[in-house]
Parts: sequence; C-alpha cells; structure tokens
Amino acid sequence: MVTRGRVVFTIEEANRSLPLVRSIVSDVTGLWRDLMKVRDDYGNSSPEHDRIMRELAEYIQELQEIGCHLRDFEEGIVDFPAIIPGDAALTWRLGEEQVSASGNSAAEEAIAVAGIEETDEEPVD
Repeated sequence: MVTRGRVVFTIEEANRSLPLVRSIVSDVTGLWRDLMKVRDDYGNSSPEHDRIMRELAEYIQELQEIGCHLRDFEEGIVDFPAIIPGDAALTWRLGEEQVSASGNSAAEEAIAVAGIEETDEEPVD
C-alpha cells in the first residue's frame, strides 16, 4: 500500500514479500562478512572492498524499491514501514519464518487485538 508517497505494509504484505527479501538479505549478510574480512586484511581501499561495496549498494537499492529498510547488515534485520499505533514497525530477522511487530507493547497488543496476522484488513490507524 502507498500512503502519502511512501510504501507502508500490512503484516500480510510484508510476509508475502519475504521470499525475495530473504534472498536479498541472505546475500547481504554474506557480503557483509566478506567486507569485514577484507577490511581487516586490506583496509578500506582495495579493489575487493570497492567491489563488495558496489554489490551491497545494489542490494540495498533492491530493498528500497520493495519498500523495506535493512537495519542491521550483520544480523539481517529488516523493517517494513506500517501504520500501527505507537510508531512501531513490522520487523523481520534473517532465519525467522514471518514478520512480527516491534517497537512497543501497545503496538504489538493493537496488532494482536485487530487480528491483522490472520486477516487481510487494512493497517490499524
């Protein structure tokens, strides 16, 4: 869904995007490990460092086009903008099966009460 020019997700929409997001984030975390090793071995100015940085930038662009934000390169934590109480976010971590609400307990409770995980309802305002 697009609201005020930006993408916002229901939990169902975020979960539907996970196959592609999972693939991208898996590649990103692998490249991040490679980048840390290259930095340890050669510093920030080597052809390998530059190649990895270009690849990471391409993957980040792909995630931005989907509408989500990679919060942690090492752990593979992704935020999905959503309209839910308390400025919480829908969050997913590499290895998890589904997106979940994070931010504060009031938002998590509002999502549970609304039954968003089990319906196709619009995001809670």
